[in-house]
Amino acid sequence: MTQFFQDFRYGLRLLGKNPGFTAVAVLTLALGIGANTAIFSAVNAILLRPLPYPEAARLVLVWENNLKQGWNRVGVSGPTYLDWKEQSQSFEDMAVMQPGTGTLTGLGEPEQFAGMQVSTNLLELLGAKAILGRTFRAGEGRIGHNNVAVLTHGFWQRRFGSDADIVGKKAIIDGMPYTVIGVLSPSFWLPVPCEAMAAWDNDDLRRQSRNSHELGLVARLKRGVTLEQANAEMRMVARRVWQGYPAMQDWSASVVPMHENLVEYLRPALLVLLGAVGFVLLIGCTNIANLLLARAAARQKETAIRTALGAARTRLVRQFLTESVVLSLIGGALGILVAYWGIAVLRAVIPHSIPVPEASAEVLVSKIGMDARVLLFTLLISLASGLVFGLAPALQASRVSVSETLKEGGRSASASQGHARLRGLLVVSEVALALVLLVGAGLMIRSFWHLQKVNPGFNPDHVLTLEIELPTDTKYRQGREQAAVFRQFLEHVQRVPGVRSAALTHVVPLAQADDRLTYLIEGQPQPGSGQGWPADVRKINPDYFRTMGIPLKKGRQFTDRDKEDAPPVVVIDESLARRGWPANEDPIGRRLLIRERAFEIVGIVGEVKHSGLDKTAKPTIYFPYLQIPAFRMNLMVRSQGAPETLARVLKNAIWEVDKDQPVYNIRSIEEILASSQSAPRLTLTLLAAFALVAVLLASLGIYGVMSYTVSLRSHEMGIRMALGAQPSDVLKLAVGQAMGLALIGLAAGLAGALLLTRALATLLYGVSATDPLTFVAVSLALAEVALGAGYVPARRATRVQPIAALRYE
Repeated sequence: MTQFFQDFRYGLRLLGKNPGFTAVAVLTLALGIGANTAIFSAVNAILLRPLPYPEAARLVLVWENNLKQGWNRVGVSGPTYLDWKEQSQSFEDMAVMQPGTGTLTGLGEPEQFAGMQVSTNLLELLGAKAILGRTFRAGEGRIGHNNVAVLTHGFWQRRFGSDADIVGKKAIIDGMPYTVIGVLSPSFWLPVPCEAMAAWDNDDLRRQSRNSHELGLVARLKRGVTLEQANAEMRMVARRVWQGYPAMQDWSASVVPMHENLVEYLRPALLVLLGAVGFVLLIGCTNIANLLLARAAARQKETAIRTALGAARTRLVRQFLTESVVLSLIGGALGILVAYWGIAVLRAVIPHSIPVPEASAEVLVSKIGMDARVLLFTLLISLASGLVFGLAPALQASRVSVSETLKEGGRSASASQGHARLRGLLVVSEVALALVLLVGAGLMIRSFWHLQKVNPGFNPDHVLTLEIELPTDTKYRQGREQAAVFRQFLEHVQRVPGVRSAALTHVVPLAQADDRLTYLIEGQPQPGSGQGWPADVRKINPDYFRTMGIPLKKGRQFTDRDKEDAPPVVVIDESLARRGWPANEDPIGRRLLIRERAFEIVGIVGEVKHSGLDKTAKPTIYFPYLQIPAFRMNLMVRSQGAPETLARVLKNAIWEVDKDQPVYNIRSIEEILASSQSAPRLTLTLLAAFALVAVLLASLGIYGVMSYTVSLRSHEMGIRMALGAQPSDVLKLAVGQAMGLALIGLAAGLAGALLLTRALATLLYGVSATDPLTFVAVSLALAEVALGAGYVPARRATRVQPIAALRYE
């Protein structure tokens, strides 16, 4: 330890004597380590940190699916949940929840808040604790008889002023009094937005339709039960439960780990970025290794003297490595400051909520920040970096020829040749790593460019969406009342200055919500399952297609005459028309059979990519909302100017009809469109930034090596020119050496990119992971950068005065 501290102090003194070298090395390391720490903090928070529940590894989600009809990861019904819970043996407990909203009135401006109805055992299953009152008990929550609610800590503070006596008081939710029985701990977290919960009685759950698929099911595996065993049992239980229900014969169940399911959307992007930022750090380390090689060459005489005085080679290597580690620890300490800035950037670019693939649902992203694991990661990569960039120069520097180096004016030719080979190898590595990053960034740029060219099927410009959910427990109970009040909302909104048109739909395109059903075509044979074809459902008003810019291809749109007492009609999209009438028959006038009713097709509209720009448009059926009313609708408003400026005026227009009606989820369609591309945008932005840094570091590495090489060979260049060589010959020689290293690096990088860019395959759209155009374009661009980095020092070599070189010799 005494020798270690001596080496440590000596390393600090040497770094202090070379402030220029130290500043460049520390800043390079701080950038690389800080970027790695920031990305790892996101990986840690989202992918590695367990969910904040007791024994979270045993928590799973259970989905229903019907792959024959294209249904995957859909919720369960109340009766199915109760049957599964009774008959399955793999789980300690099962609970269900249905995210939604509630209307809070009586406390100033009406507010629509994120809420959930849950089975009474959900909070106990998740290990939730109440800081005031208690959680639910079995038997509570029967609708209209025993209305009780539990508040989250944030909602209690925000809307109830942290009232310490809140337990036992009434809150008016959806026009009905709910007794507040508890306030949850501030540390309790749910993966979906929720500010208050109401209980669901088992009797109410049992009365639900078996065909509804609206409840999320959470379960806890018994100790010792594997995921495979649970899946096998649930498939068997599902078949047994549905034996008496012909409509459910092709349905099955799947069990997936809760944490894995919640982070599935962002996992590929974050892992790719973690690998990319690791490459940036490696390139930085190679640059510092080159700097250390140059310093080691300048310290050959010092090393020779220490060797002559009896220092063992291991002692010299340890000294050099200690200096490298000191340098890396300083860079790591500064890197933590860089990471804090990087984390702030990540919080801004990573969306607050992410979709659950194929589930038409969104979950919240865990908060990104520093913790003990992130700091330990920073320490480890700092130490590892010091070893990576310090080991090769240390070994090379310790191979010194004492007699040759100590001669007056002597230079070790073997050592210089060894240093040159090692510097060349480091440059090759930098170019190869930079090429891999550039190819990855190029592929993401091309993919994102293709994505931007995709026609979503509607015009998103200047459209604002506002969600409205009617309180049906106390008013608007009948469909006719719901249709009437939404018509009044529309009439008042259309009179607002700046509104070009307004419409209604119960599902907003690309908003991670969905509604589906199955249908048959009158006069055509049924599909093999006998259950009908699946299709997306949209309930709209007559102005919807015009407001959203969805083109009418054939037939007519809905009119105000398509109301409750009129013949039932639908409009279909081109995708459904192709599926049902592939021989270019005319579907207009034909009828769809849906839930034992016949609907006449009166129009065909263009396809809309409701599920994502990178997804195939699904067959869609549009219903007139006057014939099939809904209590929750989205108001779509196309404005003349910026739509966000109308938000307050539109809310006032709705309150003119019903002063207690909340309006929420106010977003522009452009914002929703951007959110649907959050994962590719995140990957593109950061990967491109890392690639640019990598190119900068690689070009600096080539420039540094060539500058040092030119300085070592300046006498040789002078002699060549004295013997008749032209400046152009010297320039070709120096540039040729730089380009030789670059070409070897490009070849190695191409081989590496062909292997590593396959990890991007799931993030790409419209371009292959081995796209030849991207590989060729990136290689040529990097070759030009290498040429420029090698040309400047090579040009300096042509200015060597032959007389000066001859005088020295």
